[in-house]
Amino acid sequence: MKLILCTLLAALSLTLTSCLDSQASPGAATPAPENGAHFKEGKGVALTEQMRRSIGLQTAEVAEEKIAASFTVTLQAMQRGTEASGWLTEAQAARVQPGMEVVFGEEKGSVLRVEKAPFITLGDFEVTVQSAATLEAGSALSATFRFAAGDAVTAIPKAALLTTAEGTFVYAKNDEFYLRTPVKVGAASGEHVEITDGLYSGDEIVTTPVMSLWLAELQVLRGGKACTCGH
Repeated sequence: MKLILCTLLAALSLTLTSCLDSQASPGAATPAPENGAHFKEGKGVALTEQMRRSIGLQTAEVAEEKIAASFTVTLQAMQRGTEASGWLTEAQAARVQPGMEVVFGEEKGSVLRVEKAPFITLGDFEVTVQSAATLEAGSALSATFRFAAGDAVTAIPKAALLTTAEGTFVYAKNDEFYLRTPVKVGAASGEHVEITDGLYSGDEIVTTPVMSLWLAELQVLRGGKACTCGH
């Protein structure tokens, strides 16, 4: 992870050229050099117009969408036959019922049973499904569980999510700043994901490129430089 981060930071530095030395600190705004970025605690990252154009920054309002949720888990056949088993989280198990359809690539099957496994970490459940085709012993397959769309919920494009070791975030517009905001995600469908906490319909967020904003924030705060972007 450190190697990947360093590589990404190095790549950003090539884009954010002409960096000027500064004493950036989380408690105060770093003066924004021409075509650059600066950070202010509680406000977020601010970019000049030229930097926004350079990285292709785009924003959109948070809307409500009907999410047809789905998730995929890996199952394994313990012996030759039509049954395979795998593990579900407590939240997943709450939605899976015996008899519901399961998709294995182009093949289909159905859920036989869902059982809590007390000998595994609390909250894990074992799901057993039956395939329409015969499975060889030891074979593994990806099973997709799909659910009908429910009521409209607060949702954003998946591309707007930033997942780090500290959690899951979005960059919300905060006046002229973009504030890294923690969120909780729910069901996902297609290109959208439900937000259960952290945003409201009508909020404006960055849809792309969230990684560039995060790297710019790291460059200012951890690299001790206010970086410009005009090339």
